[in-house]
Amino acid sequence: MERTLISVEPDQPGWLIRIGSLALERNLDKIVAIDRATRLAQARHHSTGGPTGVQVHMLCGETVAIGLHG
Repeated sequence: MERTLISVEPDQPGWLIRIGSLALERNLDKIVAIDRATRLAQARHHSTGGPTGVQVHMLCGETVAIGLHG
């Protein structure tokens, strides 16, 4: 089963949470955005049983996978 990834990425003036092309929340502090995205990924995994995770697009251009569930 394909893993659903929730993205956290820079978005002036804060950070954006999105799934695919759907923006869920904007203008968040980085730590708040990562926390909310992790909670969303965990809730989705518990409700669907499918694997989820959070990917953070860093300002340096790197992408880091965190909060993998399932």
